[in-house]
Amino acid sequence: MQIGGNWRGAAAILVGCALLGVGEGGFTQNTKRDGNVQTQGQPTFAAADAVRVLDGLRQAVESGSRSRFLKAFDGRRIPGYAAFRDQVAEFFERYDSVRLQYRVTQTAMDGEFGAVVAEVGIDAVPVDGAGPGMRRDATVRLVLDWDGKAWKIIDLAPRNLFR
Repeated sequence: MQIGGNWRGAAAILVGCALLGVGEGGFTQNTKRDGNVQTQGQPTFAAADAVRVLDGLRQAVESGSRSRFLKAFDGRRIPGYAAFRDQVAEFFERYDSVRLQYRVTQTAMDGEFGAVVAEVGIDAVPVDGAGPGMRRDATVRLVLDWDGKAWKIIDLAPRNLFR
């Protein structure tokens, strides 16, 4: 599945998803909701959820909306969130005309957490137009948790993607 335009030079790195396990009784109730299996009031993370989250990030970056981008993250649960937030703010101040492409390569669910591995490419032009453009390619791993309304990112690796 390819989303967000042409994909160039993607790194072929396999990333293992090491997530927290489920406590006793973690899968006792299954019901249908919006096409996803629901586990104790929480839907199962599926490929469509991964695409929805990543496309939201793409739209936020390409429109220059730092607040919309950060809204996809659960700042209370991400270790080192303040530093990450500052890094993202600097990225949005430094670059304009950003284009983000991604290709989901793996989705998984372990207990209550969803995970996605995607090949991501970012092209950006400095705001002042001086200097060379920036190009980054990386295999990105996101860990997500259901907040009752939507899947929120609680971890992102590598974090230096937005430096």
